[in-house]
Amino acid sequence: MPNPVLDADICLGKKNLKADRIWLESDFRVRLIKYGIDKAGSINKLGRELGYRSRVHPGWSIRQILLGKQAFPYSRLARLADYLGWSMDEILKYQAKRDKVTFESTRRALQQHGLWYYIPR
Repeated sequence: MPNPVLDADICLGKKNLKADRIWLESDFRVRLIKYGIDKAGSINKLGRELGYRSRVHPGWSIRQILLGKQAFPYSRLARLADYLGWSMDEILKYQAKRDKVTFESTRRALQQHGLWYYIPR
């Protein structure tokens, strides 16, 4: 059965966002991934839920997104929204420009949400 969340197109003007990578505000991004980790049980299990298939570390891409080193691919963000039962419209309210996602804002968000052990040394 097709999933309407994963098949939906979101357009901003003439630009189709489906193929793009989505940057989210640091605080919201960390909170969203934390909810996903809590529901899945671990960052590796969350990675598998979102379709990452590495045998060694399926959560590596999730960790990179959590740290603000890479953006969410639209399809993975849609899967996370579906997994958590959130609407993409609600999540996309927190879309940010790349230059607004800084190490400092991510560090504060990780500390605030109790994920301080993910802060790089």
